Amino acid sequence: MQQLKQPKQLLGMAAALLANVIFGFSFLFSKIALQAAHPLVILAVRFTAAFAVLNLLLLTGRFRLRLKGKPLKRLILMGLAQPVCYYLLELYGISLCSSALSGVIIGLVPVAVILFSGAFLGEKPTVLQHVCTVVSLLGVGAISLLSNNGQPSYFLGVVLLVGAVVSAAAFNLLSRSISAQFTAFERTYLMFLLGSVSFNAAAVLVLRGRFFTGLAAAAVQPNFWLAIAYLAVVSSVAAFLLYNYSTTQISAVRSSSFSNIITIVSLLAGVFILKEPFSALQLLLCVPIILGVYGVNRAGQSG
Repeated sequence: MQQLKQPKQLLGMAAALLANVIFGFSFLFSKIALQAAHPLVILAVRFTAAFAVLNLLLLTGRFRLRLKGKPLKRLILMGLAQPVCYYLLELYGISLCSSALSGVIIGLVPVAVILFSGAFLGEKPTVLQHVCTVVSLLGVGAISLLSNNGQPSYFLGVVLLVGAVVSAAAFNLLSRSISAQFTAFERTYLMFLLGSVSFNAAAVLVLRGRFFTGLAAAAVQPNFWLAIAYLAVVSSVAAFLLYNYSTTQISAVRSSSFSNIITIVSLLAGVFILKEPFSALQLLLCVPIILGVYGVNRAGQSG
């Protein structure tokens, strides 16, 4: 029986790895999109396009929705945690910070998953996990201080990104808790239904007429559509189908541990592609963050 389960676990880990590589590049494309449009315009267009792609997949007949008699409340809570809360917090955070720093902070998701597992699932963190959590948080705090551009909005960006980490952790636990009742496609479909409705409503209510003028202005910029294509099709549909599949095959803690990759990919993309400033000392401070997250997960898997 164990031999039968192992290939599925390996597929689950491969799916989580690929999903997080894709997520890592999303910070770069979000930064590109932010040069052309307001965050709410980006979210509305991104999730409308992603939801349209999912409906096209549904029409092929290879995917089905069977929601009757299933725990829809938990599914809706999962969708509110991510994408609704997470992406609002993340994109506004990225608009105030560099994509490199944003990826470093989002790399704390596995730490938050461990802490939430202890609070809500009764899994008591070990002393080593507490130590590694403190090490990671100190690393993020030090990098945040070194990256400070002197603007008050910068610290608001850091706070928003930390809020995104909390939302992502809640999503991880909720996704895992309903993985036996809902397929990866069903979870992904409802996530983007909620995202499409929520972000379009928010954009119209908050921006009003500026939503349409902002969309028209962005629409003539090729880089905007390049960024939206990546964010909607690759980083939304493909990545979340992969990630939701991974939580069906492996634990939420193990699945979230692959988000270390997000930190590395986003950091390299921000520094080498967007030419964002990032000193050798800041790079050095990434080491305790990554080691701390790794230690939290290793302790969790061995406990």
